[in-house]
Amino acid sequence: MAICVEHTWIPMNDGARLGARIWLPENIGVTEEHITGTASSDTTTTKPVPAILEYIPYRKDDYSAIRDATTIAWFAEQGYVCLRVDMRGSGSSDGILDDEYSNQEIDDGVDVINWIAAQPWCDGNVGTIGISWGGITGLQLAQRQPDALKTVIALGATEFRYYDDGSYYMGCLTGQTIGWAAIMFGYNTRPPDPALIGDDWRALWMDRLQNTPHYLDHFLSHQREDDYWLRGTVGTDYDAIKIPIYAVSGHADCWPNTVPRLLEMLNVPKRGLQGAWCHRYPHLGIPGPTVAFLPDALRWFDQWLKGRDTGIMDEATYQVYLQDSIEPKPYYDHRPGKWIGESGWPSKQIHPKQFYPGESGLSGSPQPTAVLNCSSPQTVGMASGEYMPWFAFGPADELPDDQQIEDAESLVFDTTRLEKPLEIVGNTVLTINVKSDQPEALLAARLCDIRPDGRSTLITRGIMNLCQRNGKNNPQRLEPDKWYTVSVTLNNTAYKIKKGHRLRLACSNTYWPIAWPTPGNGSLQIRTSDSVLSIPCRDETATNGTLTKFEATTTPRPLAHTKLTDFKQRREVITDPKTGAKSLEIYSDNGKVRFEASQLVMASTNLQRYTIQPDDPLSAKAEYEWEWEYSRGDDWKTRTFTRTIMTCDTDNFHVHTESIAWEGDQEVFNETTDKSYKRDCF
Repeated sequence: MAICVEHTWIPMNDGARLGARIWLPENIGVTEEHITGTASSDTTTTKPVPAILEYIPYRKDDYSAIRDATTIAWFAEQGYVCLRVDMRGSGSSDGILDDEYSNQEIDDGVDVINWIAAQPWCDGNVGTIGISWGGITGLQLAQRQPDALKTVIALGATEFRYYDDGSYYMGCLTGQTIGWAAIMFGYNTRPPDPALIGDDWRALWMDRLQNTPHYLDHFLSHQREDDYWLRGTVGTDYDAIKIPIYAVSGHADCWPNTVPRLLEMLNVPKRGLQGAWCHRYPHLGIPGPTVAFLPDALRWFDQWLKGRDTGIMDEATYQVYLQDSIEPKPYYDHRPGKWIGESGWPSKQIHPKQFYPGESGLSGSPQPTAVLNCSSPQTVGMASGEYMPWFAFGPADELPDDQQIEDAESLVFDTTRLEKPLEIVGNTVLTINVKSDQPEALLAARLCDIRPDGRSTLITRGIMNLCQRNGKNNPQRLEPDKWYTVSVTLNNTAYKIKKGHRLRLACSNTYWPIAWPTPGNGSLQIRTSDSVLSIPCRDETATNGTLTKFEATTTPRPLAHTKLTDFKQRREVITDPKTGAKSLEIYSDNGKVRFEASQLVMASTNLQRYTIQPDDPLSAKAEYEWEWEYSRGDDWKTRTFTRTIMTCDTDNFHVHTESIAWEGDQEVFNETTDKSYKRDCF
């Protein structure tokens, strides 16, 4: 077993302190007392080893503690010092968390790496690992090039903040953008732990409640890809990364495009892994199959932090799970399929196959010119699943459901039944000739697998704000009734369609709540003669590079905790019989857990509601509520409640926020805000 130091401080150059949990190998001559400064002897007998850092804002002492114990802690048993550091403004660290990926955050990350490298138990070699925020920050730290940082494993990350992040997904303002901003609004109200902070905990809590901005203010104040978004956008300068990168994601994740892009653009040793799972570590992946990712990551770290030839670079550069056709369901434990491996990316074994839309469907050759109408009700998209499926607290219906209803309200083009299987690997691109009767419009394109019984499984999708046809930083309104040729890139995937199934292209000019509707209730026309669907198909004769033989793994002893109540979720679409408005409502009781070592008890609930009338885009309303409870025995109890509501009119977005905090039964904070933001081609 590793030695765990539950809490220590890492000093920053400006005097602030970040809270850290550290796991130490037992055989390097370092004890908890050496880390906390209470040892009676020095560490001159230390055997320094490399260190692995996970640097995120998700509270090492409670919210991420259970996962941390079965993920990063494992590497300490393999001979690494491992650290989980709370970012400034989160958990047990000083300050407030005023934004994502700020210069201060990355400066602090460099300070943390330099501090680690200077410790007597570290040999000067540091690697980072992290999913989501941690993966993105790892790539940004690689661009900063601190001397001690030798490699990064980035999971579920993106290198394009504006286009791929939780705000302007694929260039459209996402209705669920409010969700991510509202999640952080709730997260940032949680109190620091008095057992770690001492008597200053209340002052720090009040500072965070009073001064942490709502991230939706950042997002709606920057509706173009301006300098705000370019800060921390790794994709503007891939060559600034000089160290080996291992990129990992899943087909069900909201960021399935990052891995192949990094493999194509980076000029360093690199490796990619893409499974069926959502926004989770691969050894915890849902849907399965999971893989024994920790031993694989260990081989990567041994290669680049210890200088051992582990053979990992002799294996396929890009290992992808090719999903088999499956019936549509909003939750899977497991997706059938097989692993394939490409020795390089882009692959020479994958070639585009052209399909042409027309009145007779989707065919392999151009069809006679037709002009077809695309006018969908505003409710199309409610079977889209979550923007970011991650099953944070347990199994739930977060994946796309049967697309038949969505298809019936879209403009669809079907192939005939396929005479042989089709293996799609990569990004499908729809080039389409379109005109709009409104100055702002969006186009959503879905690729679906149509089973013989008519059920429709979503393969992949893409969305385009047509005002951004000439760039995300220079939107231009459409001239009504003018024809434009645009290209919509659908998300990267790997999917095998069976013989006898049909392939469907479904187009709509709405996709709620993934995409916030444009102001006018208009329609698009599509001219088929200048339109083509290009699908990346793997050759029938394709061979695999050397596939990894994922080893069995044993995880460290789970963190001692007790579930006091279980997770439960309710997800339903509700139709108002009077107005016809439809609401997608998701209520989650995330359960209550007690951490046995600290006796801290944590509980939370959240409610999402996305409402719209079928014929009125200005009726769009997104609501998000969070409630958090933290307590310890009868002596300390806190509760926070946040609500965020976003609505719109023709010219503006309107945001209403509420934040309330209680210590015991006494209300100690209550703030309500209302603010409007001018719409900028959305």
